[in-house]
Amino acid sequence: MGQRKTVVVTGAGGHLGQVMAGRFLARGDRVVRMDRDGTHGFGADLTDEAAAREVFGRVVQANGIPDAVVHTVGMWAQWPLLETRLEDFERVMRTNLNSAFLCFREAVRCMKDRGGTLIGIGAKPGFGNAGPMGAAYAASKAGLMRLVEATAAEHPTVRCYALAPSYILYGPQPAGTRGVGADELADLAIALIREGDVPSGTTIKAFGSLT
Repeated sequence: MGQRKTVVVTGAGGHLGQVMAGRFLARGDRVVRMDRDGTHGFGADLTDEAAAREVFGRVVQANGIPDAVVHTVGMWAQWPLLETRLEDFERVMRTNLNSAFLCFREAVRCMKDRGGTLIGIGAKPGFGNAGPMGAAYAASKAGLMRLVEATAAEHPTVRCYALAPSYILYGPQPAGTRGVGADELADLAIALIREGDVPSGTTIKAFGSLT
């Protein structure tokens, strides 16, 4: 299985966070979980600057500098443009983009001298053409991908990636369902952390196919 890694998984109480944590544990890695209320690990509202800084300090004190951070915090929402309230747009941006910025920044503070890997979760609408009623979501995911590129360019000791799935599938699906399995995304994250042969700053498409 190779060298054991210490991997921080944010959003550990969510569907994707649970799958990510489980796949890393199955490989023998040490998984440090973060979620909003602390039910599944270290508790912090990762959209809050002070909380993000404090929780990363606690993680490093308890577990040392992590080898990787996989940031799965996020939300999906859609509204017609003319019915999208500013408060809703800002809530999506806080959840999907602000949280990634704060986690990446605090992780880089820890990792910049010894290196590490950061992985964020993008989306097909942020990578390619966005569809109707998705202004807030697409903007947040496109922003995350640019955040990945800028972080990689500024801090070459930290490898930084985005995974851009189409629809994430959990468990068995009806025939003809399009998307990518959550376990496949987790395996991509594992490969990026271990192999290191993909250029930092890359967004990896995971659009999937018919199941």
